[in-house]
Amino acid sequence: MRYLFLINPHSGSGKGMAVWQKIHHYLASQQIDYRYVFSMYPGHPRELAAQCGQRRPAIDCLVVIGGDGTLHEAFSGLLMTEAPSCPIAYIPAGTGNDFARGYRISTKPLVALQQILNNRQPHSINVGCYRDQNAEEAGIFLNNFGIGFDAAIVHATNHSRAKEWLNHHHLGTFSYIFKAVHVLFTQPAFELRVACQGKEKVFPRAFLAIASNHPYIGGGICVAPDQRIDVRQLELVVVEKRGWLSLLGAMLAFASGRITSSSSAHVFRDSQLSYRIRPAQYGQIDGEEPGRRVFSLELTCRDYPVWQEPLAK
Repeated sequence: MRYLFLINPHSGSGKGMAVWQKIHHYLASQQIDYRYVFSMYPGHPRELAAQCGQRRPAIDCLVVIGGDGTLHEAFSGLLMTEAPSCPIAYIPAGTGNDFARGYRISTKPLVALQQILNNRQPHSINVGCYRDQNAEEAGIFLNNFGIGFDAAIVHATNHSRAKEWLNHHHLGTFSYIFKAVHVLFTQPAFELRVACQGKEKVFPRAFLAIASNHPYIGGGICVAPDQRIDVRQLELVVVEKRGWLSLLGAMLAFASGRITSSSSAHVFRDSQLSYRIRPAQYGQIDGEEPGRRVFSLELTCRDYPVWQEPLAK
């Protein structure tokens, strides 16, 4: 196997470089064929991954060291090329690491590396694909595509002056919780129209809509407990804002990983989903912000190979 390691040294407020130093020290002591590159700016992982895909069969596996955002960019770059699919692997070095939870990758760097080196065959995972008809934009999501409450939290957290300091001291979850309380009282309801399996459902007072490719969001919150990353299906959870008491109960259920059991929640599952919202709301795609706008989305699925053995359940 010939590996190319793509490292984001700035992920997790510098955690990416610390993880790479551990990995590099181990690789140097082994008979392993590998190269490495560093991403230097936003969008660079996408460019490097696209170059890797075009270089096949010179590279057998692209190994990403970074956070969920870095992994998202790398997947996007590989999917841009028309070359045969280059298997991807992941060593988490971010703040949330939700993809690692969803695929059962160890957060211990050397254990995650062994999951790659000991692997003997590619494993197919589901990748969510979206097209926004209003913005004439298309892309993918590995974790979630959220609109409303969770996206407003991401926006508020990303623009918080304290975010970098909290992440550096491994307190990023506190920033997320603090912003969640604030957004709970400021996020407005919006109209949502969902089309699934030939039927349309209208929610005049939706509060959040989260399409998930695996169970986790927000650094370990279980928003889609029945969703599996190796199944060609997506799950959309919609929560209504019926009243403050029911909304508070729904948000407590959300925080404790029981949102799908809430009476205010509605669940849609299919390999194809479409929905429209108005007026403009914040969105988040794997923790990144596409902006505040009116969304008109079509979601589909596709397969992609991962060269990494999941940990046993």
